[in-house]
Amino acid sequence: MNITFAFKNMLGRKSGRIEENWKYDSGSLLLSSPIVEDIDDDGNKEIVFGTKDGKLVSIDINGNMKWVFSAQESHSEVELMFLDADTSDSIHSTPNISDLNWDNKKEIVFGTEAGKLYVLQNNGKMLWTFQANGPIRGSPVIQRFNNKESGIFFGSSDKNLYFLNSKGKVFWQFEADSGIESCPAFLNFKEPLIVFGTNSGMIYALSIKGNVMWKFQTKGKILAQPIAESLISGNNPVILIGSSDGNLYCLNEKGEELWKYETDGAICSKVSIADINNDGKKEIIFGSCDNNIYALDFSGKKLWSYETDFWVVASPIIADIDNDGKQEIIAGSYDRNIYILDSEGSYMLDYVPGISGIVSQTGQSGDAITKQPGKTLGKKIWQYQTEGVIVGCAVVEENKSIIVNTDSGRVNNLVHKKGE
Repeated sequence: MNITFAFKNMLGRKSGRIEENWKYDSGSLLLSSPIVEDIDDDGNKEIVFGTKDGKLVSIDINGNMKWVFSAQESHSEVELMFLDADTSDSIHSTPNISDLNWDNKKEIVFGTEAGKLYVLQNNGKMLWTFQANGPIRGSPVIQRFNNKESGIFFGSSDKNLYFLNSKGKVFWQFEADSGIESCPAFLNFKEPLIVFGTNSGMIYALSIKGNVMWKFQTKGKILAQPIAESLISGNNPVILIGSSDGNLYCLNEKGEELWKYETDGAICSKVSIADINNDGKKEIIFGSCDNNIYALDFSGKKLWSYETDFWVVASPIIADIDNDGKQEIIAGSYDRNIYILDSEGSYMLDYVPGISGIVSQTGQSGDAITKQPGKTLGKKIWQYQTEGVIVGCAVVEENKSIIVNTDSGRVNNLVHKKGE
């Protein structure tokens, strides 16, 4: 063991461990990532998430409950013919939080399996609701405009993309070719676009008035939210969106394919973008249901990948959790583990030939060997096993802690501790 630590020190590898700081039991299964936001502008962040039994929960960053809003409603026998009674009010996606009304107070917006959109005040009291004709499984998007107006965009399994004003009035609704379970994106090109995908694999781009600007067909259901980003300073933004056909697509603002990167599994969530290797160009990080976490360069070339033991469904997070000035990649897998990877990957030998790798205990720093030395791979720094399948995570920037939602109903708060 002393030899292993000596090699770590010579190679500049990170030390320390990941430990659980606190745990909150919601009492219900969790289906999506939390959001971390100072809801009431008191200078302290809250953690907000939805549950399978239809509750929206707000806790503080120490794991203490602040309030719970119940979206559970009674349903008629006819409604229950089309709904599963156990999941009829489930909250499948991450809520969105913003000052919707321009009153210097934030609102919380989320949808349910029963097709109801809720808008809450920052204390968890209901402001208004809107009823769609099918489940709302993607996160609603709040867009604030320069003229102090706001809009909410969201899709439904009833095939419609809805655009509501801040009081719940429908500006317009657009009927797509199939149900919408993905989260739309409002993309600020010269002419703004609302881009979203459907269950048939079609990607739509609409104008602010709801007119079709272009369409792009993939070969699989779209669950991931698109993102628009300029990957090289001064270049035009590109649109990146994953599909269940296993491809990550890079499109220009006209909907023309610039490149695609193929994986062996569905890509279910939004990519993360950052300059992870300080080369002045942004890299693309995402997970796939082929069990891998990928890092691509701006042209779609793979920099590295790291294989877990099951699907990587939620978006990875890029953050410096040990305060050493270098970013890490944080990703949760359905194998119940949080993986924290070196952002630059393995640009050196994974081990010294002739010395066997040592598998660390849960939470310890380690570099597990899964491939031959010399290849460009993701390099694991730490790994932490949770009590359930990881459905999403977030980072509290103030204390660099990781919030992990699991299907067991537990919210874990993980922190980096110094030392071996």
